[in-house]
Amino acid sequence: MNIPPKALRQRGSILVYLALALVLFGAFAMAGASRFGASIVGVSLPNCATQARYMSEAGMRYALARLRACTTEAEVNAAVAQMNGVTFTVDAAKGLTFTPAVSYSSGTGLATVASSGRGCPGALSVPASTAASSVNLPGINTASEASTSEALKGTYSGTSAIAAGSMTGNLTTSSARISGGTSIGGSVNYLETGPTCLQIGGGAMVGTVGNSNYVCSETCVVVGGGATVNGNIYAQGDVNVSSKVNGDIYSGGDVHLSWGAEVSGNIYAHGTFSTPPYSSLYAGTVTTGYAKPNHCATYTLPAHTTVPSNIKLNIGSNTYTFIGSTDLSDKTNAFSSITTGGGSKICFDLSLPDSYINIFSKGSMTINGDIYVRTSTTSQCFDGENKVTNVNFAKYAYAKRVYMDVGGTVSFNGGSNWFGTIYAADNIYPGSGGVYIGAFYTNKAYNPGSSWSTSRFVPSDYVAKYWP
Repeated sequence: MNIPPKALRQRGSILVYLALALVLFGAFAMAGASRFGASIVGVSLPNCATQARYMSEAGMRYALARLRACTTEAEVNAAVAQMNGVTFTVDAAKGLTFTPAVSYSSGTGLATVASSGRGCPGALSVPASTAASSVNLPGINTASEASTSEALKGTYSGTSAIAAGSMTGNLTTSSARISGGTSIGGSVNYLETGPTCLQIGGGAMVGTVGNSNYVCSETCVVVGGGATVNGNIYAQGDVNVSSKVNGDIYSGGDVHLSWGAEVSGNIYAHGTFSTPPYSSLYAGTVTTGYAKPNHCATYTLPAHTTVPSNIKLNIGSNTYTFIGSTDLSDKTNAFSSITTGGGSKICFDLSLPDSYINIFSKGSMTINGDIYVRTSTTSQCFDGENKVTNVNFAKYAYAKRVYMDVGGTVSFNGGSNWFGTIYAADNIYPGSGGVYIGAFYTNKAYNPGSSWSTSRFVPSDYVAKYWP
């Protein structure tokens, strides 16, 4: 059969195209195989760089968590020594490790953490990734008797104190009067050494259930008049109860339960135990001839800090702003006396991170107005959200950053509030209806006018650092 020349030329072209197609298909197949192999390897092998980054972040978070858990400078220094430059192995088979580099400044309370991490073992390991951060540990470097003493966890009066209203924190004084209906959400240390007993009555309440609060007296204790004590009682003398005690009683003298007494715990008396004849008031365990309890917590207040100044700060009915400093020892706010009038407004501006406000007055201070606390640059000092109106004020914890040393009396007019710790050389007069967040310390009297007020204890960073 004769094939036309034109048809032969067409068949030749088809063969060429087919050959080219096979060549291209082979090339694509080889490229696909290469890419598929690379994908398989990528899936089967770990991402070492990512693992290293995760390890560095884990090390940083671990170190910061350990530092934040410390409560004293000794604990911080020990934690730094145990972590600094040490390589921690998370998974040896996978080559997962991190190495923290930790530094701490006792002067500023600032701790800095850098952490390098590695992922993948042996030849697969990549250069270490690094993460860094810092944490401020205000006051932690100065944990001392001052910051831990039960006598300073609230209100301290060297001569006498009248508790009237509602207060959280402890009350420590040499002579106490607890007004009827008063609620003390902490402990009471009664340092009277004479024959006068600590009287708790009139429906007053001392202590909070579950908070390990207590009543301690250097003499005797009388609980009656519908009062409630939530916590143990420790007395060097007798204990007489005609109301409710949710706790144990430790007496250096005798213990007597009158009609109406309710005691949930055990009784330990150095002397005798008695109840009314034929009564079955108490079904707990009684131990007589028991050793006397320990003496109450006390504290010797330090000398006042006198900062020379001839400036009388008289705010009148105006506004005044105290600006925070990152230096806890700052003494720029020094005055010869401080007075405010009705309608005045004071702002404590703590919007600068880790800042403090210290105020020193050689003379007395009288407050008659409102208090504002600014903690963020997103608000203005005297915005309504910054006004202190009750003890549940959202920024109450910042009271630890405000400290005041007053060389005379401290007086608050009715309805005037305060924020921070006050250490006064003379009497402290709360105002009726006042709200106070912080702490009050004086070697003289607290509340000699029996004003009814509300207070919330917040410990002071300044006290923790500088008081012995």
